[in-house]
Amino acid sequence: MSLIINVPALITCNSVITGNVTCGGNPVEGAEIFFSDFPEDVVFYDPNPAISDANGDFSTTVTVFPGTPLVSIDVSATTEVGGDILVTNVGTQAECPAVECPCKFRIGVQGNRAHANVDITNQGVASTLSGRINVTAVQCFTASTNCNPAVDNFNVTFRSGGTTINFIQGRRIEIDCIDDMFARVRGTALGTGNLFQGLFEVLIEVSIGPGNIGTWTVSANDNMGHTFFTTFTAPMSPITSIGECGVQF
Repeated sequence: MSLIINVPALITCNSVITGNVTCGGNPVEGAEIFFSDFPEDVVFYDPNPAISDANGDFSTTVTVFPGTPLVSIDVSATTEVGGDILVTNVGTQAECPAVECPCKFRIGVQGNRAHANVDITNQGVASTLSGRINVTAVQCFTASTNCNPAVDNFNVTFRSGGTTINFIQGRRIEIDCIDDMFARVRGTALGTGNLFQGLFEVLIEVSIGPGNIGTWTVSANDNMGHTFFTTFTAPMSPITSIGECGVQF
């Protein structure tokens, strides 16, 4: 049995994914092929499921949500043939440029370190680690009244004894700000260290309270049995600035 999908190396706003399903070398007609992607909320498919024709061929139109910057995704196709489940994954990149800067921010942990308890799942096994964390994110930030969409970076580093977990080269899917007290970025980052490897979807949120104390939430998931979650408080770095485009810093 075979399930093949043909995915463009770059999907800009919309494209067509084609494929073929066979069993014993013969085409399978009427198979339902379901599509999904990781990270989620980047693209959608129409139709989903697609239905294979007499030649075993099928197709779906993939549309990237407006405002999505260049991001790496994993497209998954799943079908059932004769009681067996077939799954095929193909990596690609997707984008649909639009207004990328609803706000701008530059955030970080004071002293580049804070204490955090982190809940992780490693190959489906859950545990909690206690150690030191650092989080930085710079999104659309300029010191002038403008926003610069090219400014796009976030990083998370965590160490607990001999264990290191890092999410580096972060690139946003979306950002949000509320006044100068809340910032949020969701995007993709590369997992490195001696525990996690590969592409992760990462969410970073911080709410700033009295005394310039930030309440941070960081979560990450690679959709393959590896997760990372923590909530901690720490003084904000002196460089922290959050605001709308058009606000002078």
